[in-house]
Amino acid sequence: MRIPAARLISIVGHPFVLLALLVLLPRLQDSPSDALHRTLLFGGIVLAPLTLLIWRSVSSGKWSTVDASEREERPLLYKTALSVSVLAIVYFGFVEHTPAMVRGCGVAAGMIALAAVVNRWIKISLHIAFACFCGVLLSRARLAFGLPVLLLVPALIWSWLVLSRHVFSETVGGVILGVLGAVCFLWL
Repeated sequence: MRIPAARLISIVGHPFVLLALLVLLPRLQDSPSDALHRTLLFGGIVLAPLTLLIWRSVSSGKWSTVDASEREERPLLYKTALSVSVLAIVYFGFVEHTPAMVRGCGVAAGMIALAAVVNRWIKISLHIAFACFCGVLLSRARLAFGLPVLLLVPALIWSWLVLSRHVFSETVGGVILGVLGAVCFLWL
């Protein structure tokens, strides 16, 4: 029962889910059509290419899991995530003229770049990092949006330990990276 529960938690707390919520929820009440428009664009520019990468990497046998769980699987994930982040920055900066999206994609790219640099020594949990990042920023927009995400973080840490995808220090690294990213976003 622990493994299925851990898998379910890892899906609910997946960066794709949380980042989509981060784009959607803060603008949903003020401008539902704008919020949906930005979320769909973000999904097409960032999430769709990463989903394709994951599907191809797992189906070809290059990755053992959909989470690029092995340290040597991570460089391709980092390079692709950085590439689509730059694409998103360019699009939201020059086409949509959305400073918050540019700043968010820029900070996310910085988080990914930092995780890539330290990957030689520690495989930081991106699930945990983006859960913390999204939880803090959603809390800033509305506590009711962010609090459930922040309360999910301990369960997400538990799930990664149960699934043996990370060791405790890698989850702590994720917490630090995510909070640091949120602080940078709020400070910029």
